[in-house]
Amino acid sequence: MPPDNAISAFRILETDQVIDSFTRAELVPSTIARLLSFRCREAREQSLPNQDYAMVSYRKDGSALSFCVCDGVSSSYKGDFAACCLASYLVKWLQELPVQAERPARLEAVLEGQLNRLALAAQGQLMKLEKPTDVPDLVREVLDDLCQNYGSETVFFCGRLDYEVSKAGQPAQLKDGLFCWMGNVTARLFLNPQQYILLGEKTDKDGRWSTRHGCRGALHTWSRSLTTLERLTVHTDGLNDVGEALVTLDDNTLLARVQQLLELPDSDDMTAFDLSWQTADNEEVTWR
Repeated sequence: MPPDNAISAFRILETDQVIDSFTRAELVPSTIARLLSFRCREAREQSLPNQDYAMVSYRKDGSALSFCVCDGVSSSYKGDFAACCLASYLVKWLQELPVQAERPARLEAVLEGQLNRLALAAQGQLMKLEKPTDVPDLVREVLDDLCQNYGSETVFFCGRLDYEVSKAGQPAQLKDGLFCWMGNVTARLFLNPQQYILLGEKTDKDGRWSTRHGCRGALHTWSRSLTTLERLTVHTDGLNDVGEALVTLDDNTLLARVQQLLELPDSDDMTAFDLSWQTADNEEVTWR
């Protein structure tokens, strides 16, 4: 199990941007998560960080779970910085939101304002990061221009799930879900093995959050009662080829498919968050 967060009522599960990893964990009774993070072929060969970053935070009492999956924009300056910075902020923001009935009516506008204010502080931090010194002058000029005029950018998909706290020995009952996103991180909410709701903007190449410009493009929010939800998958575009099949792949098969993708010369960083619920008799649901 991930370690307790000593200063709060939450526990944290997150990816490491310099180490490729796969984790399966029981977050709360009846809720199983798989979290996968692999750098692309080029990043592995050149010891570069993963541009993706994912964080999951869940209450120790089992009443709520918040998550964020970010995909840093590789054409920006240090996209990995924006991914980590924004995911950490959004998870904390989701943690502190009131229950659904008490949330602001114009939540998109509230969040957009907060993300634009975050950008100002994040750009200041980005400017203070040490820049590489062992590069030609022309390259250094390009990097300086990227940093100052474009900043670090990322797309994201985040969400919060609220549960009815279970009685002793019984699985928690999922109640409501809130999801927010910009750009082309993909999520699927499975109501059963054959039916799912597709969220995220798979073809959106412009929507993103920038430390220099704040929100660029459309910010989306979506919420509803999810008592019938059986599974949730979220993945970055490096896993588009296997995204729809994620729920059918066991751990070993999923890792084998990742290794196949890594052999491709145009492979991209890959991150996936797969959340499943157990049945009333505490047997994990397995789909084939």
